[in-house]
Order: sequence, then C-alpha cells, then structure tokens
Amino acid sequence: MKKICLTVASFAIVTSAILPCAARPVMSMRLRANDTDTKEIWKANFKAIAENPGCCDEIWFSTGTGVPSLEWHRARAAVLAEAVKDARGAGIVPSLQFQATIGHGDESGSPEMFTMKTWTGWTDWKGVEDKFCNCPRQSAFLDYLRDVSAIYARLGFHALWLDDDLRIAYHRPAESQGRRSGCFCDTCIAAFNAETGGAWTREALAAAVVKDDAVHARWRRFSIESLSLVARAVAETFHSISPDTMMALQCASGVEMDDQAAEVLKTLHSVTGRPVGCRPGGSFYYDDNPNIVVLKSINAVALRARIGDPDYVKVWTPEIESWPRTYYSRSSQGVLAEAFAALMYGYNSVSYFVSNGEKEDAALYGMTMWKPLAEASETLRGYARAIDGCEPVGFTMPPEKKIGVRNMAIPVISGVGRGVGTLSKEEIAKNANLMTSRDVQKFRDALDARAGGLPAVVKSPFMGLMQAHVDKDGCLRCVALMNLRIAEQGPVRILLRGVPPSWKRVVWHEMRREPLTLELKRSGGEAYVAIPSVGAWNGGYLSGENEED
Repeated sequence: MKKICLTVASFAIVTSAILPCAARPVMSMRLRANDTDTKEIWKANFKAIAENPGCCDEIWFSTGTGVPSLEWHRARAAVLAEAVKDARGAGIVPSLQFQATIGHGDESGSPEMFTMKTWTGWTDWKGVEDKFCNCPRQSAFLDYLRDVSAIYARLGFHALWLDDDLRIAYHRPAESQGRRSGCFCDTCIAAFNAETGGAWTREALAAAVVKDDAVHARWRRFSIESLSLVARAVAETFHSISPDTMMALQCASGVEMDDQAAEVLKTLHSVTGRPVGCRPGGSFYYDDNPNIVVLKSINAVALRARIGDPDYVKVWTPEIESWPRTYYSRSSQGVLAEAFAALMYGYNSVSYFVSNGEKEDAALYGMTMWKPLAEASETLRGYARAIDGCEPVGFTMPPEKKIGVRNMAIPVISGVGRGVGTLSKEEIAKNANLMTSRDVQKFRDALDARAGGLPAVVKSPFMGLMQAHVDKDGCLRCVALMNLRIAEQGPVRILLRGVPPSWKRVVWHEMRREPLTLELKRSGGEAYVAIPSVGAWNGGYLSGENEED
C-alpha cells in the first residue's frame, strides 16, 4: 500500500498531527451576552437553534464585557447554568468566551459597565488613558479576573476562549501601535525599570523604542509578557476548578500579532499541561466581495505555520464573523464558503459569530442562517473527518490580497501542508480572467509535471479552488473543490493519483446537496472521475467508497 500511494515527489512536510476529529466539536456558534440575558431571550434563541439540529455542535457562551460587580457575574452564571443544561440536553457542547479581558477601547464601554474598576487603565506613550480598558499588570485587575474565573469555572465548560482584545495594540483612544505598542502607565514603566535596571520616564522610553532596536525588542517582550499575566490568572483559576476545560485564544491573524499569540498559547499550555485551541481572525465581515472572506480564511491558516505550528495547539478554527450581525451583514452561503475554505487549507473546525439578539429576531436567524448551516453540516463534518490526520498538498506561496492563481484550481498550501515547490512571482501574478481555458489547462499541466505528479489535477474548464489531502503514506484521502463563480460549473473532470486500491467508486459530497456516487475510471496508476456540476459559490469534496461499503 505504501509504495502504491507515494506518487508525489519530494514532499516538504511542515504540519503536525491533530486530535482525532471525534474528540472535538467541528461547528461552533458564538453567542453574545445579550443572547442569554433573560430566560425569554434564551428560550427564543435556543428554539431557533434546536429547530435546526446540526447547525452547531458547540456554543460559546459569554461572560459579557466590562468590569461589573462579582454579584453581576454570579447572577449571569446562574442564567448560563440553565442555558448550559439546555445545550447539553440537545447534544450541544457548552463552552465559554471571555468576551473581554483587558478591553477593546473606550468606544465599546460605558461607566455602568465598569463599576468595579478601581485600577489604572491602558495608557499610551502620550499618557492618554483608556478608561474602559485595563492595564494588564494591575494586581487588583488580575485578582478580579481570578474571582470572575472561579465563578464560571464551576459550570464545567468544554473550553474557555480568551477574546482577541488580549493584545498590546489598538486600544483606542490610546495611540498604541507600531513600535509604541504597549501600556506606558506608571505601573508598567516601574516594572520595566525594575526588570531592566533602567530609569526610564514615559517620555524617554517612548523616544527610545522608536530609535533603538534593542530597547524596542526588550519593551515589546515585556509588553507581551504582560498579556501572559492575564492569560495565566484566568487559566490557573479555571484549571484548578475545572481541569478538563481546554484553554484557548482568539487572536488577530496579522503578522504583527504572531509573537503575541505564540506567547499566550504557550502560557495557556504551560499552565494546564493540556492541548489548547486557537481562533485567528480579523475584519472582512461582509459579503460585498466574497473573494475576500474566502481569502481571509486561507490567509489565516498561515498564522499556524508562522508561530511554528506548536504541537500542543490541537484546535484551529477561523473567525467567521459579521458586523453588526444583522440580516444584511452576511449571507449563509458566504459564511459556508468561508468555513469550507478554512478546512481546505489547514484548519480542523469552524466557528460562527453571525447573530446578535439585539439586532434581529431569533426566528429570522433560524430561517436565514441556522437552517442553511444545518443543511450543510453533514458535508462540513464529513470533510473534517475525511481530512483528520491528513495534510493538504500544493505549491507554497506567500499570503496574497487576491485569490489570484488559486482561482485556477491550482493546489496551494497556506503555511501548512506538503509542499511540492514554490510558485514564482510571475506565476502568482497570472490572471485567469485574461487567459483562455486552454491556457489555464496548459498552466495546470506544467505545474503538475514540475511537481512530479500532483495527487489531483483538474482537467476541464473550472474557475475556483481545488485542494487534495493525503495521509502519512501519501495515499489520497479526499479532493475538495470550491466554485467561486455565480453560476454552476461542470462537468469537472479530475485526474487522481495515489488512489487506494480498495476504492471502487467515489462519492461527491457538496454542501446543501445530496451526495452523488460517481464512477471511478482507472488507467494504470491513475484514475479519473467527473463531477457533473458544482453549485455557484459552493464547495464539496470527493471521498472513496470501498468495495465492502
């Protein structure tokens, strides 16, 4: 079997093993605090969810935002206890999101939400303080986080997700960005001086981090360690009470966030000694340019490799979000396309944040969002199972602001996977809109030859994404396609290599459509299959059907 399946030359393996698919939720739904504010609101939301079984197998509940009293959190935990019970009764895994840790910025806060805050807020290099953000080195703030964590940990959540406000930049109105990221409050500067043996003032330090690389590097490291103090306070408390709860981080996927995400994930793992999860994301919350939301997921996968793809990060899920989560913000089809792309290129689950109890009626979300997601769930979960323990195969290329060459069904890995070579700048710049179908096919075939034989090659006119996954022995496990046009495309003829001898037929699983069993035509060490049609802005995957099946 091994000799038969190893058909692709010179793979560069740059990915790691992940947990078995059955051990983790695949489709997560993120809710805000207002979705569970009262029993009546939760009842309406839960009804919409329960009426669409399969739309999610995990719910991220929320602690809410701000710094309210501990009594407020105890009351909230009592409400969540009932919601958690309902979710478990429906077979849905309950998890929790710290909807805010240090805070996003003053525009997202109000005085009544910060009644317990007696400590210094996040302060920039000019001395401007965010009243509704928290300095991560304030001992009273860390004690508050421990007290809040203890309240919720007793509910026994599957996972705890820290919000992506746990960062050293972009806390408005403070000007914390670039080299002057970090909190410049008196507490932080005093701690930095004690650590370095310096005598910095705010003004002198603000000037030095811009001019002196060594000072900047030391300050950035210090600032990122400040984030770890917050992560540690929460994780230690949660783990002491609920040791089975997985710690996880939501983070932005920009390059400037890499070292921050890596350090916090490392801290969460070191505290618990258990696997952790990561949800990269940031911006692109509308369907007015669907290519962008797909590209968001593809490029987010690159963070996995940039931070070293640590083996203790077992759950990788994209931020699939809309703003302000109204009916017009996103379509379910756009959400599904973004989710499917994340699985194609290297993630193993998907998370949605596309509803808001303050904006629309729960029944409307049920009809326009949860129902379509439920209808696609069998394909999404099936694909996650099919690629479990496998890796995508393709050409390496840097993150791009356009779908570009991928749109020609060229297999490209986005940070993780088995590399078969690197695309040149000229190849990356190719534009399918200016090429004939014959030119595109010639390009595909040339790349196939250069790779020494790809696991799958599209052999007919098709514009969209294509990705193949292989197992550790190089055997083909599945091939995915996503149609990025507003019209059906097909038939799509595909050449397959490394097909296990046990495969007698293949099945095409497309989102929101019935599976199709297709004929597998073998020719020597290769095989061919033809998919009759792929729906507009839709995706699916081919998997094998053994003789005994």
